[in-house]
Amino acid sequence: MIGPQIGIESSAYEYVVTKGITPSKDFMLGGGQTYTFSDPFESSLSVALNDRARVKAVSSNGRTPLIWSTFVNSGSAVVCNIGIYGKVFRGFYASAFSLLGSATAYPVINSAAFYLDDFPSPVPSGNGKYIKRDYNMSIAEFYSQVWWPDLVRLAERYGIRFTGVMIENYGDDTKDDPVRQTDGAQFEYYGGLLLRQNGEIGYHGYNHQPLVLPNTDYGNEYTYVQWPNRRAIVASLQELIAFQKDVLPAATSSVYVPPSNILSQEGRKIIGEDVSQIRAIASTYMPSDSSLTYVQEFGVAADGVVEAPRIVSGGMVGDMYMRLAAVSELNMHYVSTHFMHPDDLLDEDRGAKEGWKKYYQGLENYLDWLESSAPSIRMRTGTECAAAIQRFSGLTVSMETSDDSWDLKLGNLTDQGWLMFRANNGTPGRVRGGSLTKLTGNLYLLKATNATVHIERKTGGEA
Repeated sequence: MIGPQIGIESSAYEYVVTKGITPSKDFMLGGGQTYTFSDPFESSLSVALNDRARVKAVSSNGRTPLIWSTFVNSGSAVVCNIGIYGKVFRGFYASAFSLLGSATAYPVINSAAFYLDDFPSPVPSGNGKYIKRDYNMSIAEFYSQVWWPDLVRLAERYGIRFTGVMIENYGDDTKDDPVRQTDGAQFEYYGGLLLRQNGEIGYHGYNHQPLVLPNTDYGNEYTYVQWPNRRAIVASLQELIAFQKDVLPAATSSVYVPPSNILSQEGRKIIGEDVSQIRAIASTYMPSDSSLTYVQEFGVAADGVVEAPRIVSGGMVGDMYMRLAAVSELNMHYVSTHFMHPDDLLDEDRGAKEGWKKYYQGLENYLDWLESSAPSIRMRTGTECAAAIQRFSGLTVSMETSDDSWDLKLGNLTDQGWLMFRANNGTPGRVRGGSLTKLTGNLYLLKATNATVHIERKTGGEA
């Protein structure tokens, strides 16, 4: 009885395996391409639609409609037939929800940030197996003559402003008082290059030991060493901050990246209470198999520290799960956060065997995709991205629709706010209190500069 009213002509009792999703080009950012699921199963109902249904996304084989809309009496209905509800799918459900009503507006971040973990840091001595194979160079020579110049070319081409996060040493001493790094030359050299590239330097650790106390059990998962007490953790961070100020006095830092994305509840509390220089934490956004991983949401914590997670990593961003996460978050939060390590080329699990050329091509491919999918997204440093998250986190929106306008009221607006705006019934005209940039189809990016935004509505458009 309900099926025909929501666009279904016929359906079977069987569910079908959905291996991926292809959103239409005018429906979502990154649309017109197929995004593969990492663990597909029989999740979607087998249906055939009637001519009232407007299909917005189909399965990767093109046979199963996954998102469609239809008119129902004086309203509308949207059906999601994906059948999978992990965090990585949020952007698809947000996009589907935005098809309801005359128009929909929701706050977004509008930032792309790129992190270089362990940079600057002590450069490993000797030769890397695959670096020697491909370039006949030492690790130090490869970093200075190949890796960094290539990153500069990417930064200039795509407008990236890298955020490096510093490690003072790679020791595992957590019990003794911190000892100042005596070789500051490479920190000054690489840190200076990063700052001249208009980038930023944040914090990664005095050493590479995550901020956990003895009550954290690493088991067989990691070989890290716990810190004995609160005082030791605070002393290590204060030493890192002082060392950075010594070797790079021009650097202004606020972002902390946990080693291996590990941060205990106690370590997180210590940062908020005892280390005022750290105003943002950039760990990871997606769930992890490890209970040790510090998984974040975009927002501001009760202690005022900004939670600014990273979404994708490395040069293999064509990996099905990461590309799915990337397109989802473009549409959910209009954000892209990426990280990589200079020593990825020393670790087979991070692409060392394939070599830097393939790694670089994978990174370039991701940046081409990002530029074509979200050409208006702002390239930011870690601190600037955190500031955008801070503005986003408090922004509220309500909207009234009339025959000739959409009127938005924004709460907690500071200097500016960013919102996704989809016009389902009507076409936007002149705007007061902000400006609109068309993204794709009837989807726009709204920059709000006033707490009240008036958008002229021209009738005739539809979802």
